[in-house]
Amino acid sequence: MSTSQEKQNKAPNVLEVMEEIRQRVKEDVASGENITMPFKPKEANAAGSSRKAGELVYSEDLRYLNMNHVIPQTPNLDHIVSHRGLLGKVIVKVKRKIAVFIWNLFSGYFTTEQEFKSNLVRFLNDTSKYVDARDADNFWELIRKIDYDVTKSLERIERVADDQMASLRTSEKQINQSLSNGLKDIQSQITKIHTIAEQNANQIKTVDSVSRGIESIIANTGKAESVESEDVSAWTHKQEDLGETDYSYLLLENRFRGSEEEIKNRLKIYPAYFQEAKKPVLEIGPGRGELLELFKDAGVEAYGVDIDQAMIEAATAKGLNVQLYDALNHLRSLEDGSLGGVIAVQVVEHLQRQELEEWIRLCNKKVAAGGKIIFETINPQSLLALSSNYFRDPTHIWPLHPDTLRYVMEFGGMNVEDVRYLSPVAGILKEIEADEQMPPRWHSTVSLMNHNIKQINGLLYGHMDYAIIGESVHKGN
Repeated sequence: MSTSQEKQNKAPNVLEVMEEIRQRVKEDVASGENITMPFKPKEANAAGSSRKAGELVYSEDLRYLNMNHVIPQTPNLDHIVSHRGLLGKVIVKVKRKIAVFIWNLFSGYFTTEQEFKSNLVRFLNDTSKYVDARDADNFWELIRKIDYDVTKSLERIERVADDQMASLRTSEKQINQSLSNGLKDIQSQITKIHTIAEQNANQIKTVDSVSRGIESIIANTGKAESVESEDVSAWTHKQEDLGETDYSYLLLENRFRGSEEEIKNRLKIYPAYFQEAKKPVLEIGPGRGELLELFKDAGVEAYGVDIDQAMIEAATAKGLNVQLYDALNHLRSLEDGSLGGVIAVQVVEHLQRQELEEWIRLCNKKVAAGGKIIFETINPQSLLALSSNYFRDPTHIWPLHPDTLRYVMEFGGMNVEDVRYLSPVAGILKEIEADEQMPPRWHSTVSLMNHNIKQINGLLYGHMDYAIIGESVHKGN
């Protein structure tokens, strides 16, 4: 079977289609229904059609109608043929004559039928376009409606999520703030407790130190004898009648200098400097005798001189060799090079300038060559030390800067080996820690701030004391 014959077999029956359309139109008119009913997406495929929106205009059926609805103006006689020779030609000719006659006879009908088919095909094209256009409009309207509804739903979900997140963050912030305030309060209370505990501990130490001093004074009351010495007449503060012992400075030292254990812990660095001394070491102003006890424990031969009778009693009660002498007169009385070393802890600040200079010259002469001469005093470079330790003692005369004391010692002939800073302060300003995440400019700022903090710490919270270690260059014994 040829392709053209297959297409003819597939061609729809136009008469049947038109009859069906007429019947539907009559039924619709009779029922009075609106043929332009609104589109209902759920009923769009109610007939079970396999077509999709947009396919009607481009359907094969409509294409076929558009190509084959036109009726030729003249009959096609080519298909009237015969194979009977001469008779066949006559028969063909007769048939063609009859066909032309019939065509001309029904030409009016064919013309009317042609107009009907043309109108019908035109109507079907317009209807197809209308249906497809309406399907497309409804489809995109539906898409827009879905998009609008989805957008609104998402906006509401976002609003609800934002509200929930804001509420959550507010609650979290309130909880964190409450926890932070609670922790700050706890930390503040802990700090207060620590401060109170430290104050109580310091007060207990002070009370203990004072009570020990009072016990020592009471124990020695009535036992102290007048000191008989051939050098008593050479005291700077000569007394014809010693009378009662003045314990006021001993009580002052017991209260503010610290306990004997604390002082011994601070002074334990000094015996090592005199370990090689071949001659006795002199301590000027031994006070309660803490350093002499350390010398005794280290096997260093040492003795002390002091002008405070109460201090003498406190030191001798421990079995220490302490004599009641004025330091200058005692040094004058000694032979040159007779001492293995000299040390004075917290004494030089009690001297006038002329007394200090004579001290230096005498120490250099009386100490054997190579012997150590050490002076410890309050560090005036620290405002904390100057404002508290120095001005607390009413017997202090003037503070000595390390450079000044070094100059006086070198001018007096000594060789100054070292300046050692002592008693560091614990509660100083903290430096800022640089975070690796900081930009470079912040690292520079933090470095500058830390430098300034160090400068302020050095000025306000520098070491409370310092010691100058000198060496005698005496050429005598």
